[in-house]
Amino acid sequence: MVGTVAMLVACAALSAGAATPHDPGPVLRIPLNPMGFQTILPDFLTSGNSMVTVHFVDDGHLLVTFGLRGLMKREVNDPVDDDDRMVGAFLVELPSGKVVARTEWRTHDRGQYLWSLGHGRFLLRIRDRLTMLEPMAGAASGDAFHEYPFLQVERHILAVLVSAGDDLLTIETADRAKKDSSRPQFAGDDTPANSAPVQINFYRLTSSGPGVDGLAVASAGAVRARVALALPLTTRGFLETLEGGRDSWMFNFDAHAGKVSELAQFDSTCYPRITFVSHSEFVAFGCRGSADKQDIAGFNLKGDAMWQQNFFDVQSEPAFAFAPAVGRFALERTIVSTMDSMAAVASGEVNSQEVRVYQTYNGKQLFRTDCTPAVKAGQNFALSPDGLRLAVLREAMVSHKATADYDAYTAKEAAVEIYALPALNGKDEAAVKEAQGLAPEDTGARIDLAVQRVLGQARPAASSGSAGSGSAGGSSAAALPGVGLGAGGDAPAPVPAADSASASGDAVPTGPRTPPTLYGPGETPQGKSPQ
Repeated sequence: MVGTVAMLVACAALSAGAATPHDPGPVLRIPLNPMGFQTILPDFLTSGNSMVTVHFVDDGHLLVTFGLRGLMKREVNDPVDDDDRMVGAFLVELPSGKVVARTEWRTHDRGQYLWSLGHGRFLLRIRDRLTMLEPMAGAASGDAFHEYPFLQVERHILAVLVSAGDDLLTIETADRAKKDSSRPQFAGDDTPANSAPVQINFYRLTSSGPGVDGLAVASAGAVRARVALALPLTTRGFLETLEGGRDSWMFNFDAHAGKVSELAQFDSTCYPRITFVSHSEFVAFGCRGSADKQDIAGFNLKGDAMWQQNFFDVQSEPAFAFAPAVGRFALERTIVSTMDSMAAVASGEVNSQEVRVYQTYNGKQLFRTDCTPAVKAGQNFALSPDGLRLAVLREAMVSHKATADYDAYTAKEAAVEIYALPALNGKDEAAVKEAQGLAPEDTGARIDLAVQRVLGQARPAASSGSAGSGSAGGSSAAALPGVGLGAGGDAPAPVPAADSASASGDAVPTGPRTPPTLYGPGETPQGKSPQ
């Protein structure tokens, strides 16, 4: 079960579709075939099924999971609509590549089953049961994959989202279906249809140290919605998108306690798709004339539009990995032929998949490589918390020498490749410190009331364009099969609670936004004094 690790220090590419010539090759390659990895069918890869995951546990360990093939023990009264499979989980030591612990999980669907909670902790979903893993804490006692009780969920889990800072957990659920599982169906078949069947619960996560007792989970409220949503929020506030005119959009940051800050304007012919990459910075996907002309822009909560870059291909549901402590994020893009990102993607429509690493404050691309095979669900890459390493699942043609029993041969083999990223320079460190200083204070205000306050206002509905949603994740967050993530539609309604909190702060602006200007009060271009 222990794979041989090839230490690669040359810059040569391993196969066709490897890193671009200006990017260095991997410093470490961990073969997966000795662990039992087998080639995944293309239709599974492109349908959005969660087939493989890669995560950094700490500086010296990776957590790798993938599906295993083989016979499974029959379960009594197993639901007919279950899609059971076995998933292998491997705790891998770096740089030796030694598998120091392994286990197997039986999942009952093809949806995402694993999320990183940061600080070496992971959230595991088996059907509608959530447990927590802390491999390094358990490894000392010989039980690296011990499952600790987490949140008790009485409803069917539709989506799980974890913020870039690993301090906000969002769980979206629906009533469990009673009859036909092929369509949404909720409790009370003889009652009128539920107009807000999705419940969205918010939880603040606070890490005070290692161990199960080192993670505090506090409810921040819940709302009801018509569909599952990927809401652009952090523990500090909510990002509101307002129509600013023809092909123009404006952003407001609404603190959960009520204060509203006007931010930069963004030009896009489609509704912007937003993802927070830290507590004070976010990126937005937009379009330039049509859905196949896409771009990405970076903004901060100071009100600056920091940078903007164009793409010359069509992407489907991009995914992220974050390293906010050093102001970096990784972006995974599945490049497709179709322009409908919400439709099922056939294997023949997937052209390639790439991962890019950006410095957030200036949009500098630090690294780029291709992923092989392309996995639409993402999670086949990971950015280390210190932002200095990128792990990517890649296949390569590997040559094997002849032995006494076998002739020499070449075969395609999968491995996790680890790439070294450049360290921060003095300018980078200063910019990261400044960005962290822009982060609003977490007042502990209830998030459900803030979401209802913002989305309850008149606002344009989001269209399901192909610029990509701000979800997935990677990483960070993804819906289970059959659940769309996006903004718009009916505004969520708060779930009644025994306790309540009132919102206070600045009123929402109602007049037109004043455009930025270099002139002082009363000055004109003709009367402006030279500087």
